[in-house]
Amino acid sequence: LILGISTTASARIRRAKVEKPDMKFTAPHEVHQFEQVKYYDEPEWACNTDSIADNVGCIKCWNPRDEGDDALIVEVKAMYKRADLNIKDESVNKPRKHCIFPGRGYFWTCFNSNLVIEPDSDWLGDLKDKPIYNSTGHVVDEDGICYPGNLAAELGDNGAIFV
Repeated sequence: LILGISTTASARIRRAKVEKPDMKFTAPHEVHQFEQVKYYDEPEWACNTDSIADNVGCIKCWNPRDEGDDALIVEVKAMYKRADLNIKDESVNKPRKHCIFPGRGYFWTCFNSNLVIEPDSDWLGDLKDKPIYNSTGHVVDEDGICYPGNLAAELGDNGAIFV
């Protein structure tokens, strides 16, 4: 009899542990440290100060343009992307540019942790969030732009919830 009560109580405890909490947001594309962040077309961005867990001071920026308009570009220099950690040479370790599309999430830059948080890019499918396209959406070797906004607007929504 004691074993039966104990088993029942144990089952209740296990069920309580596996209940899922309410989802607040979906996972970002990437979180990593940075050396420098450069926002192109600065007046075009919308930003505000924010924090993570009331502990990490950040600016949270997004592309305020209308859906179907072009992406904005943010450039990130990061040590972890270097082929050789000791070589700080942009001809060898080029900074990486990211395209932030209207209505598709926030780009966070956090100061007392040197972290960037890149928005979800899964909605792009096989496309990249890099300026490697021409105006018709084809990959080019040089002088690329972000995937055209009018074409990006035709892509489906993956259900991401941005924070």
